Amino acid sequence: MYKETYKELSHGTDERSAEKIKKDGFEIRGCSDSWCGKGVYFYDIKKKAWWAAKRKCREIRQDTGEKIKPIVIFADIIDLEVDKIFDLRAYKDLRDFENGIEELFGMHSFEISGIDNDIEKVIKLRAMLISYYADRNNKKLIIGNFRQRPQPLYEHAIKFSDSLDMVFGIETIY
Repeated sequence: MYKETYKELSHGTDERSAEKIKKDGFEIRGCSDSWCGKGVYFYDIKKKAWWAAKRKCREIRQDTGEKIKPIVIFADIIDLEVDKIFDLRAYKDLRDFENGIEELFGMHSFEISGIDNDIEKVIKLRAMLISYYADRNNKKLIIGNFRQRPQPLYEHAIKFSDSLDMVFGIETIY
């Protein structure tokens, strides 16, 4: 079986979580309605991982009042079987995803009322469908290019960006 390797990926977190990861390894957590469902999220742009770590630490500080240090963990995904990868950038995987979702909803066109202009609900629906498909098909790695919503830090994107993708608000998430 053919295998893939992804090197020099970055995961942004806080120092407490980093210590737990160092001790116990990565733990699959989260909700089915986050970007690609529950899981561990990696970036191929290190500065994006730093941004994610700082954002997490800001959220912890807002929730608890505790100041905590951001940390980026570097990781490689080594020798993962190709049939365990769901690459949203690949035509074949997108076609398989569409067919799988069609099985869920049937051949009928459907309309989900109330979310047409609500980007948050559209993102959650997309994430839940990706998560459903990945779970059902035993996918261990989801790769996708996603357009980010404007963030305050993006106002000066060129100052912290080492990739034009970041300037234009596109990022690859693993």
